[in-house]
Amino acid sequence: MVSIRDRWRVRCARLRMRLARYWQVNGDLDEAVGHGRGALRLACAASSGPALPAAEAALTVAGIELDRAEYPAATAHLVDAVRWLEQMPETTERDRLCARILVALADCHRRTGDYRAAEHALGRALPLAEAAGGASLGAVLTQLGITAKELGDFDRAAQHYARLRRRYDETGATPAEFAALSHNLAGLAHARGDYPDAETYARRAVDTRRSAPHTNPVDLAQDLAVLAAALAGQDRHEQARTLLNEALAICRTAHPPRHYEIAVQLHNLAAIEQTLGDAETAERHYQQALTIKDRILGSDHPEIAVLTNNLATLLREQGRHGEAAALHRRALAIATRTFPPEHPIVVAIRHNIARTDADHLVPQTLIPAPPPPT
Repeated sequence: MVSIRDRWRVRCARLRMRLARYWQVNGDLDEAVGHGRGALRLACAASSGPALPAAEAALTVAGIELDRAEYPAATAHLVDAVRWLEQMPETTERDRLCARILVALADCHRRTGDYRAAEHALGRALPLAEAAGGASLGAVLTQLGITAKELGDFDRAAQHYARLRRRYDETGATPAEFAALSHNLAGLAHARGDYPDAETYARRAVDTRRSAPHTNPVDLAQDLAVLAAALAGQDRHEQARTLLNEALAICRTAHPPRHYEIAVQLHNLAAIEQTLGDAETAERHYQQALTIKDRILGSDHPEIAVLTNNLATLLREQGRHGEAAALHRRALAIATRTFPPEHPIVVAIRHNIARTDADHLVPQTLIPAPPPPT
């Protein structure tokens, strides 16, 4: 029997969750996190114990913490939510929510470079989402595609995105879902080196995001960044620089500033300045991006390997061969802890090490740094 007080707490928790999501969608994470944490406290205070409302509140807070790049906090909330749901009887509502939570947990693991844990969580989520239906299946397919792409399995990523696109054709998609799929297809095309296709998908994402009501400006910044990456791949560097500076300004003026995305934009700007011959600005941007990502992700994250490799190529071009060689080897050590020998990032770093050791004045491989997936 649920008491009147507990029903009141649950109603208040749901109201605060709606407020949290409103502020999250509109890009004010300072407001969002306060409402989200308040909702979680109210839901957990019910004397009947944590259940669906508490798990839903935990998922809401975790999503905000993910946007804040507070990955340990997000993971802790999600682990609690899974544990609470596992204690409940199996229902369609429970399974649908559990699938969403496992997808968010996989996203946390992927962002921190733990791809094995990410795939395990997605493996648990997929049958739940397929049985329960709803938007949870789309979320699982999205994360499966992103994870496969980052692991270098581009064909498998394409298969997941194709299945997702078929599902949207059958059931329809919100503007945000359609923009996210277009963004991720652009990222996949960019990873494959198909820059014209990447531009087509990225422009579709930008146009959809700009025309949609209540667009999160940081999501738009990510779309602008993937469009910039596609343009840079076609040697349209000045256009790319303009888009990246716009994206950087959005991320810096967000509430709070999106430090991870700031690092992404600085990384891409560094690569453009390097290509255009401004070594001083490029090195400054690389170092700033490294400082931010090292603080957020830790020094052994695979994204640190990409940044370190690209900084090393810049130093090599300036004749600083000893520094470059040391950085390339650091990048390889980080990358091989996460990726197999045939992964594109590992192959690129090994290529650069061979070139640096040979001390030939030939171009090295600059690993593209597309914006984060959505």
